[in-house]
Amino acid sequence: MSTKRPIPREPPADGPEGTVWYGGPVDQWKVTLRVFGDDLDPDHISTLLGCQPSSARKKGDPYPRTGRWLLSIDSKDCGENADVEDGIKMLLERLPPNGSTWSSLTSQYRVDVSCGLFLASSNRGFGLSSELSGLLSERNLDVGFDLYATSATQPPY
Repeated sequence: MSTKRPIPREPPADGPEGTVWYGGPVDQWKVTLRVFGDDLDPDHISTLLGCQPSSARKKGDPYPRTGRWLLSIDSKDCGENADVEDGIKMLLERLPPNGSTWSSLTSQYRVDVSCGLFLASSNRGFGLSSELSGLLSERNLDVGFDLYATSATQPPY
């Protein structure tokens, strides 16, 4: 298991006046396991995955055009140095590792992990380890990233 070095969240305060700092970690993030399908029964998915969703709807409920089951974790619920990879791992730890469960789920429904990344300044970054890539691959999960530019004075969500 690799050891990560903490990346400071705030730029150093000792730069000359007018200094613009670049780089650093993603300011805030939200990762969500998403399951979609026209015939999706949220109770069945909850039973299959052994946990309750953050949000779920059947097709035809007031808003959705298709059924959905969502389980989310975001940075404000995690430790100060938690990054996107940590969030995805925390999400997967809430779910069964059993390959047959995931094979059944991904053969019947559209299933992925969606990562919302909220950046208060430019040139933020992160990486995904081969360990995490393996965990996603074992479950046949694609991962997608949506980037949002936010203001330091406005919360992203």
